[in-house]
Amino acid sequence: MTKTVKKILLELAILLAVIVTDLATKYLVFYLFEEGGTTVIQGVFSIECAQNYGASFGLFSGNKTLLIVLTFIECAVFIFLLLFRPNTPHVFRFSMLLILGGAIGNLFDRLAFGYVRDFICYDFLYSMFDINFAVGNVADIYLVLGVFVLIIYIFFGYKEGDFSKSRGTLLSGGANAD
Repeated sequence: MTKTVKKILLELAILLAVIVTDLATKYLVFYLFEEGGTTVIQGVFSIECAQNYGASFGLFSGNKTLLIVLTFIECAVFIFLLLFRPNTPHVFRFSMLLILGGAIGNLFDRLAFGYVRDFICYDFLYSMFDINFAVGNVADIYLVLGVFVLIIYIFFGYKEGDFSKSRGTLLSGGANAD
């Protein structure tokens, strides 16, 4: 098995793990708690089933078609970057996989249910800082983590030429700089 095939399989495994953990947690929580909720750690976080018809913090609520189209565009761009720039740095690619997996998890919900299933209440933000924060899910955690990793890469890991065409593409079998 070539190095490129191993890399593709590893990245697919990461992407699938992100999607499966998100969808599995949503299924389990909504199955176990249906419309109810429970405090997991008093003052830290609780579980409460919620239907989010918008994006983060309920933005664009009621604009399901717009959110679906934007998510499809985002996913297409990330898939393009992953497929046609295979020799980009590992940290960048990992951040793209986290963001893509989180986006796909929430997109699945929008397409299947018409809303995103949220259930994680960040009670500590209210109890410590008096911030009434939105309810989220595991996909949201992956999205935030992916953006955080991307920011760290941009500030501390980016080097000139990381995205140059001369590094090769998956389809052309270009030089593998890894």
